[in-house]
Amino acid sequence: MDEWKRAGLGGAGAMFVAMGLGRFSYGAMVPALVSAGHLSADQAGWVGGINLGGYVVGAFLSEALRRRHSAIHVLLVCVLISMTSIAASAVPWGFAWLAFWRGVVGVTAGLIMVLGLSLATEAAPADKRPQAAGLLFSGVGIGIFFSGVLVPWLLAWGIAEAWSGIAGVGVAGAVLAWAGWKGLHAPVDTSPVRHGVTGLLGAGPHRYGLAAAYFLFSFGITPHTLYWVDFLVRGLDMGLAAAGMHWAAVGIFAVLGPWAAAWLAKRTETSHAVVAAFVVLGAGIAAPAVAVLAPVLWLSTIVFGAQPGVTTVTAARARDLTDGASIASLMRVLILSSAIGAAVGGIAFPAMFTAAGRYDLLFAVGGGAMFLAAIFTYPRRVRSPAA
Repeated sequence: MDEWKRAGLGGAGAMFVAMGLGRFSYGAMVPALVSAGHLSADQAGWVGGINLGGYVVGAFLSEALRRRHSAIHVLLVCVLISMTSIAASAVPWGFAWLAFWRGVVGVTAGLIMVLGLSLATEAAPADKRPQAAGLLFSGVGIGIFFSGVLVPWLLAWGIAEAWSGIAGVGVAGAVLAWAGWKGLHAPVDTSPVRHGVTGLLGAGPHRYGLAAAYFLFSFGITPHTLYWVDFLVRGLDMGLAAAGMHWAAVGIFAVLGPWAAAWLAKRTETSHAVVAAFVVLGAGIAAPAVAVLAPVLWLSTIVFGAQPGVTTVTAARARDLTDGASIASLMRVLILSSAIGAAVGGIAFPAMFTAAGRYDLLFAVGGGAMFLAAIFTYPRRVRSPAA
């Protein structure tokens, strides 16, 4: 098997554990946690925000760890810690305990995103980079799918059993990560450290626009990440099983989204593919603010599910805007920008919900952020072809 495929498969296993299960299973658990009195509605939002804040920490630490240790060793440790965090969430010791472990799995998810994506894209030939990113992000979708299918079923036994079952399923992802990365060479980075925004992004305005759009992307998907199942169950009085079907569909389309984006990127310029992806995502995120008819809800579920495709084309676009030696640093800045956007969303949207008590406001703001991101990534003529 080609090295880039092995790197992508290892990344898919890690993303399955840390992101698909570790991050996104929480959204399916929120209604049960609130109904059982483990968390209040406000606390549920803040726990989700702490997870997103941990994501910032992980992205920030990635550079220092990449320069001191093999990326593969760091990634494998992150997978094990992610498994521990999910299992520890089963202990019903209240808000502080759950918030701590959700924060820990946020840190590992940030590290896996930066180091795993850099490893996969660096190993891939130029014409295979969208596929490499798509392979890695398919792990997120598969994890979300399992969350949507398993969580409602496992909750019939109890909340602790649901967390334990999710951790048990994560073993498969950990095995895939180990098998994919085993024997791969990932040397410690000894290149000069780049300081400041200009040093990391370079002079190209397109790179600044991409960083701003990545911030808005993670900010804009926060309402669906934290509140979509809760909105369906408690906001629309939809049963948990029916809402679980929506979350399972999110997982299915999270698998398909990266491949659809890779297909689009191969048939058009990545600059145009990124803009199109943001416009479609913005429409899907904002749709429930306009109407709550069943077709609209399913459209929003499908489009939100496919959102890893945005990351796929963004990673391919980033690689087009830089050279091989700089891609890891550029991706770190982009993912750090994304992580900060997620953290800001994790604070802003729970605060908005606490103040207004309205889901439609959250979806409208999230969709608007995506349309603004499309404007930031719209290709403009510049003198330097590298920008």
